[in-house]
Amino acid sequence: MDPATAKTLVSAALVASIGLFSLVSFQAFFAQVAADLRAAKAVRIPVRADRRDPPQA
Repeated sequence: MDPATAKTLVSAALVASIGLFSLVSFQAFFAQVAADLRAAKAVRIPVRADRRDPPQA
């Protein structure tokens, strides 16, 4: 195998592994965001409306 072909194959392998790592990372990120959003729905935060100041005209 000549050096140019070896460099091309190594580069292709590196690009493929970086792409696979990025895909797995994005999937884990979005899965964590979805889990956090589901957990946030379960927690109810009471909202209190204080009307101490009259509205400004």
